[in-house]
Amino acid sequence: MKKLMVLFLACLMVLSVGAANKDVVLGLSIPVTGAQAAGGQQALYGTTIAVNEVNNAGGLKLSDGFHKVKIVYEDDKGDATLCDTTVRRLVSNGAVAILGPYFSGQTIALDATMRELKVPLVNSATSIKIPLLQNPWIWRCRCDDGINVLILGKAVMTDYKAKFGSLAGLKVGILCANDETGTSAAASYKTYFDKNNVKYYYDTHNKDESDLTAYVQKALAAGCNAWVSSTHDIAAAALAKAMYQLGLRDQIIYMNPILAQVQVLNLMQPEWVEGWGCVTDYAYNDKRPLSAAFSKMWDAAYGKNPVPDVQAALYYSHANIVMHAIKEADSLDSSKIRDAIAKINGFKTVVGMAYADKYTNLIYEISVAKVHNLVPTITSSISMADDLGFEVKK
Repeated sequence: MKKLMVLFLACLMVLSVGAANKDVVLGLSIPVTGAQAAGGQQALYGTTIAVNEVNNAGGLKLSDGFHKVKIVYEDDKGDATLCDTTVRRLVSNGAVAILGPYFSGQTIALDATMRELKVPLVNSATSIKIPLLQNPWIWRCRCDDGINVLILGKAVMTDYKAKFGSLAGLKVGILCANDETGTSAAASYKTYFDKNNVKYYYDTHNKDESDLTAYVQKALAAGCNAWVSSTHDIAAAALAKAMYQLGLRDQIIYMNPILAQVQVLNLMQPEWVEGWGCVTDYAYNDKRPLSAAFSKMWDAAYGKNPVPDVQAALYYSHANIVMHAIKEADSLDSSKIRDAIAKINGFKTVVGMAYADKYTNLIYEISVAKVHNLVPTITSSISMADDLGFEVKK
């Protein structure tokens, strides 16, 4: 009997050790191939730094012991139809949470899928339509287009007034992609400028359009003398090239965070975007403590091949939010992890302080940067958390 008891206890110990050593699987749905592959690489590297940081310290500590964190990724090519397949495959491979996908259209397309799978999804999609889904499984670790537009619109008006003494004569050209990212941002731009009695001209283009000369010419003919744009990689470079070739210099131009991404700046010549502004969640040369620490970790892991950009910092933050929630939930159960995300109230990330609202939003602050010699440098940081009723933690 005594031998049986010893054997029974030994078996329990083996089971306990096995449970404690079970990997935590984080799933990434990212573009590994195609036009957005460089951004997907940034996302994977950023996530890897976050996971290695935890694993090098022994793993995630839960009440049953330490768990190593494992990354599994799938190539969704930035495609709104393919991401359903990649997310399902990730969950079938054990992912307790999903990081990604990359775009707002993809996220909206996953509405029914995430309700069915009941696994939390954390990404940086910015459409103002995403919270309207009221999907309890989708979380956004980034300011939405509505907040970005408030800051960009205000920046354009502030710069124009500083340059000319008043807003008299201002007419803003709004040139945006015709997908979910661009159209939702454009709606917010128009609402903001209408509220402030600022005239504007609006046009849309395909996100992969490589020549936007005709669009800029039409906007100039309409009298535009300042600009905002929410678009994507190829079109951003095409817009910059067209403006430069049409002789536009010393213009007030602000763009969405795409302008702070290395793969986009690599498509441009320095003179095309010198002095342009953008909103950004991160800049490599930012000296604030969390950003500087992340840059240092990146240098140790990858040097400057490539230089880290917004997507790297975002996915580092996504991963840290999910791992924080796992520790708070003390569980690998996806439903409990989701509930822990919903209770976040003042968790520091590289891209800002996280506060959960009822649906979707976690981050309410973003920085403004100016580009000099193809390097975005942060000039200020603006938080809307106070305005939205959160008890802001320092």
